[in-house]
Amino acid sequence: MPPLADQTDAALFSHIAGDDASAARAAEREIYARHVRYLFGIINKRRDQLVKLAGLSVEDLVQDTFLRAFDRAATYRGLEDADEDRSRRRTRAWLGRIAQNLIMDGFRRFREVAASDFLDQVTVAGPDSPPSSRPDLAPIQAAMETLTDREQDILRVTAMFHKAGKPGRLPNDVSAELSKRWGISNDNLRAIRSRALKKLSRALEDQKETGR
Repeated sequence: MPPLADQTDAALFSHIAGDDASAARAAEREIYARHVRYLFGIINKRRDQLVKLAGLSVEDLVQDTFLRAFDRAATYRGLEDADEDRSRRRTRAWLGRIAQNLIMDGFRRFREVAASDFLDQVTVAGPDSPPSSRPDLAPIQAAMETLTDREQDILRVTAMFHKAGKPGRLPNDVSAELSKRWGISNDNLRAIRSRALKKLSRALEDQKETGR
């Protein structure tokens, strides 16, 4: 068998999915060494959003991405006769999709989120953050509970990519993943988000009127 350093990513994932535990661990180390710096750099660009809005650390997300990739090594599909650069790009795109799915999983689990008109008004503080001077988040949380799971999911993902003072446009790959997960078109996704924001606003107004 040629040295691992000379083997393609596809061959390494084949070892990882195989029955030889020793070869699998060695292949995992090689894959990790090849791609960890890239993956960390990409995820680290969203460090503040991950911590504040999804309760995720960059380091944990990187490790979890590799663990899931190794667990699903048998599903990796390399390109036949691909050169080293194309093979590397394919693997990194695959790892990126895994990381994105983990981020979205984190948003579904995390309850304290912000949305639309409230995105640049509400911050979910981390455990080491100083006390917030902003209004209590309880009304937002209660209002979110009036939405469906799909609406909450869409707003939470929107919150991650929101930038104050800018339109809430999602990256194309994120929008495509959300649409696929809920079985809707991109146009439907935008319509659902718009309706959800209106429902959220009405729920908050109702809280003010009832004094709750």
